Amino acid sequence: MKLPLAVALLAATAASLDPGGLLGNFEWRMLDARHRHFARPTSFTERIVILDITEESIERLRPMYGRWPWPRSLHGEVAEYLAEDGAAAVGFDLLFAESVTRREVDAADWAALSALAQSADLAEVRSELARRIDALQPGQGDREFIDSVARAGNVFQAAVFASGDGEATDASTDIRPGVPVPAGGGDTLRRHAVLPFAGLAQASRGIGHINVLPDADGIYRRFAPLVWQHDPQAAYPALGVAIAAHVKGVPLASIRREGAGLAIGDAVLPLLPEGNARIHYQGGAPQRQADGSETFQSFYRHLPYEQVLAAKDLRAAGRASPLAPGAFRDKIVLVSAQAAGLSDLRATPFSPVTPGIELHANIIDSLLAGRFLRAPGAAAEFFLTLAACLAVAFMAQRLRFRLSVPLALAATAGLSGGAWAAFGQGWILPMVQPLAAVALTYGGVLLARAASAERDKRWLRTAFGHYLAPSVLEELLRQPDKLRLGGERRRMTVLFSDVAGFTTFSEKLPPEEVSALLNGYLDRMTACVVQTGGTLDKFVGDAVMAEWNAPLAQPDHAARACETALLMLEEVSRQDTAWQAAGGALDIRIGINTGEMVVGNMGSHQVFDYTVIGNEVNTASRLEPLNKAFGTRIIVAGATRREAEDQRPSHFAFRPLARVMPKGRAEPLDIFELAGRRDALDDLDTYAAAMDHYLGRRFDEAGRLFRTVLGQRPGDGPAAVFAALCEEYLDHPPPAGWNGVFVQTEK
Repeated sequence: MKLPLAVALLAATAASLDPGGLLGNFEWRMLDARHRHFARPTSFTERIVILDITEESIERLRPMYGRWPWPRSLHGEVAEYLAEDGAAAVGFDLLFAESVTRREVDAADWAALSALAQSADLAEVRSELARRIDALQPGQGDREFIDSVARAGNVFQAAVFASGDGEATDASTDIRPGVPVPAGGGDTLRRHAVLPFAGLAQASRGIGHINVLPDADGIYRRFAPLVWQHDPQAAYPALGVAIAAHVKGVPLASIRREGAGLAIGDAVLPLLPEGNARIHYQGGAPQRQADGSETFQSFYRHLPYEQVLAAKDLRAAGRASPLAPGAFRDKIVLVSAQAAGLSDLRATPFSPVTPGIELHANIIDSLLAGRFLRAPGAAAEFFLTLAACLAVAFMAQRLRFRLSVPLALAATAGLSGGAWAAFGQGWILPMVQPLAAVALTYGGVLLARAASAERDKRWLRTAFGHYLAPSVLEELLRQPDKLRLGGERRRMTVLFSDVAGFTTFSEKLPPEEVSALLNGYLDRMTACVVQTGGTLDKFVGDAVMAEWNAPLAQPDHAARACETALLMLEEVSRQDTAWQAAGGALDIRIGINTGEMVVGNMGSHQVFDYTVIGNEVNTASRLEPLNKAFGTRIIVAGATRREAEDQRPSHFAFRPLARVMPKGRAEPLDIFELAGRRDALDDLDTYAAAMDHYLGRRFDEAGRLFRTVLGQRPGDGPAAVFAALCEEYLDHPPPAGWNGVFVQTEK
């Protein structure tokens, strides 16, 4: 209990603290991947149109308006044209901070425009050029710009705020913040401001700042919905907020703080603790190029600035325009400079060179669609990570490695999939840090378990390595809990073997020689048991006891025991030479039984033994001495024979012996001789026919067939025993109720 908890807590804390910031960097990358995956146009995406002032635009319009910057009257004409065409709002991502106090073109461009105005063939062209030249006089462009903006009534201007030390920039008393929301403790007061000049600010529908905020990796994922400058009781809205509120019909004065969010009409924008908000990118996607690089592909419609100017002029001249009337109806039009040296390029989840106007378009789109991103907070993220770590820790502690690995992988997949799916619902859940914490937890618990297991294994090997069979020891090393006293009921096969005449033989030799012969014999018997996966239970003098199907499950346990018995006979034949040289002969008798037994650690808490107990075990021990009565070497119970034949069909050669009543059993038991492997015996049919006649009380025919078997296999023990019994029963028939039962009278 303590280990999983401690490891989980340490891992969650380490991942949350993220020393070095490596996890945070990967977290941002995974967040960006989710941005790219879930970027989808909304129902408002098509309403946003971006007018691009590109290098090509500047070159095309230079003959008409001179070098950049163009006369401000030009922007006023565009704004007024868009308003007349039905645009819902026009936002300039351009700064008009100061009034123009000089002529807006240089001498060369002035001369060129004047010459063009005098040489034009059409009177209307000469008149229009003359009007534009007049607008280039000092202050005239500003006046026309102001007038056009005022007539349009839906134009928003850009402002920039910056933090810094020193005296704050004075703001014109005529330019007041638009949102009556006091600054909170986490809000930053911006001391420096770049605002539109006063006349333009008063003529415009509103002012919105264009401050967007990069994260530590330089990627822009946040913006400031409100900023405060000279008046901490009232704020300037972001350009996107101001435009979205206007389109939604929400007065800026009604915007308010609501809990941890900013209420803009019926939409509540979630705020971060420092007062910023996340940008929910949904208006673009990366586009892979043929050379492998990626460029930003906007979901919003982009039009060249000069196309709108051309449409305005053509319509004024009564000519066909590339833009049909009403092309901008209900559209939100954003004007942005994209020319080199003018453009505002930002690194976003989609591209390191995303035009800044795209960020403002996404902000507007998100506010109108009501699609926002929120996060549970640092504390909630930590406890989420800790919960995942605890689950994995207890799983790693309690489950086997083979089972815990897929479950741990499933847990990590669930965390990843959950974070991924949650993003589609507007939630940013941590992904990398929980996965790192889970990995640390899992690895830490496994290492702790390995260290503890290694200590236990060393103790077990030291304490029990000389007393337990290798298979039992290995199972105990895997499951030390099995050392607890007690047992379980299980169907098993047990084998008993004994050396025939060992007591008499051992009395003729010195103890040292007996010990050497016996150790060699037991060593080979042990090898036979181990070869078939059996558990060597114990040695009792020259006797061997072994079992199968515990501690490891072995569905073919009966067949394994039979195979072991045959291997033991083969080893005996190989060792017999050494025993004959010592003045004796090596022969063994084996009994095998299959049935329900209890297996486990038996004894006291101080001294115990891994063994099997039960009536079926006792039966197996009684079968071994029956070999002497039948002249056999291996006797198996009927259950053993039945299961062995099912497990390995046509592999073993079994011969029926009798129905016996072993000591300690209430019911008779069918027993069989394991004569060998079937492929090594030529004829079993004669013996089987003889046994049928014997049990049918046809002793004359049975005796003849048993003698036939003896002729084929001289020294065949069962054939000799039953041939003699047939002779006896011919002279003295058994009673009427005789059923062939052999009663065991000695152990």
